[in-house]
Amino acid sequence: MCVSSVSYSVLVNGTAGKWLTPSRGLRQGDPISPYLFILCAEGLSSLLNGAEAIGSLKGVAVARGGVRVNHLLFADDCLIFGRAKLTEWKCIQGLLKEYEEASGQCLNLEKTTMFFSSNTSITTRLIIKNEAGVSICGNYEKYLGLPAMVGRSKFNTFRVLKERVWAKIHNWKNSFLSQAGKEILLKAVAQAIPTFAMSVFRLPKRLCADINSLLAKF
Repeated sequence: MCVSSVSYSVLVNGTAGKWLTPSRGLRQGDPISPYLFILCAEGLSSLLNGAEAIGSLKGVAVARGGVRVNHLLFADDCLIFGRAKLTEWKCIQGLLKEYEEASGQCLNLEKTTMFFSSNTSITTRLIIKNEAGVSICGNYEKYLGLPAMVGRSKFNTFRVLKERVWAKIHNWKNSFLSQAGKEILLKAVAQAIPTFAMSVFRLPKRLCADINSLLAKF
């Protein structure tokens, strides 16, 4: 009913014009399209959670003995977690097929990749890859500007923040700035560089001390 009854009116010099009824469904940018997308995504979540409830899927544990996660949704991206078994992939494939038939949203194989843990054998990877028909991603270095995986050394993972701060300070012509001007520049620009990463990760003290040292020297 929402899709068939939608209509538009264009403002011309502040006055609403004639009402237009689209004949090709909702277009990108329509106010109702995000809501319909969320409804469809809820259907996909229900399929995956239902499969986990009956034991067909087994997601990854956030911590030892903690909550298990079988999928994550962010905007129009979907990350699905499962065991590296052909039977589990076929279950996921069946759920995606059911979702495609119900919603009309098809899986784009060119934009779909698989990532395996380091302890997965090469044979298992190739079997699942050939069955899925998608490429294998060796390493997700960044997602939305943040590291997707943090190794044992958090300092080396986030060292790029220190380098970005140094590069920013190094390019400034500080001879033309007063002490107050330098302070404002540091607070408005340099200190804002690690803010995005700090909203998600807890940076190591050594890295914070190094960044503060760079700011103090400037």
